[in-house]
Amino acid sequence: MSMRKIRQELKISKYFFQHNETLNVLVRKLINHRIKITTFASILFMSILIISATSFEVKLSPLLRKRKDINLAISGVGCAPTVYSILKAMRLFEPQMIIQAGIAGSFDKNLTLGKVVAVEKDVFGDLGVMENNSWKSVFEMDFINPNKRPFKKNWLENPNKRVLSQSELPSVSAVTVNEITTNKQRIRLLQQQGASVESMEGAALHYVGIMEKIPFLQVRTISNFVGERNKSKWDLHQSIKNLNVALDRIICSL
Repeated sequence: MSMRKIRQELKISKYFFQHNETLNVLVRKLINHRIKITTFASILFMSILIISATSFEVKLSPLLRKRKDINLAISGVGCAPTVYSILKAMRLFEPQMIIQAGIAGSFDKNLTLGKVVAVEKDVFGDLGVMENNSWKSVFEMDFINPNKRPFKKNWLENPNKRVLSQSELPSVSAVTVNEITTNKQRIRLLQQQGASVESMEGAALHYVGIMEKIPFLQVRTISNFVGERNKSKWDLHQSIKNLNVALDRIICSL
């Protein structure tokens, strides 16, 4: 197989080959040892599935859009469509890693609008009952063992510490809800439980990722503070811009 054919197979630019002597040497060694080009490609590139609730949140750069090892799936809002979309995309694309990217509300005033974070652990925030003005989760009612896989003390914790560290983003705890939180009492409760940010899909990714034993990363950017419904006080534009800059950087580092 010629060097030209290898360039075509790997979709690597001619310039990159000409100016990377180390890679040239490696390719020639692989040819000499008759290692299949598909094997070499799997060494160079990790197949990544990007999942997002809406199409306006993720805007891949032209460079990433050209890469055949990256696939984008739009799940729709909420946990149920997210689980379905992830499992369907896993069957279709067989990714080696899943990255969920989207906006989030923040309980923490120290997380400024536009800040990009990685979610270390997430929890289903509205699985339970409000009784006598007191909230009880399904774990507290003994419906689900809080330490039975995939849970650890109620939480869905990302076990891939290397991936979290490699993202170079601050790690936070998150809560996933089906109804955006506006009630002040509920906000205080979620804060007391340790949540820093809120989304409507994150725990679904963590659940599937842990159960399917596939590396995953949830990346969120702060678009608003939880409870603030005045959209003029949100910052969607800058948040989405920052999210995609971080997403490009993370993918290129993998």
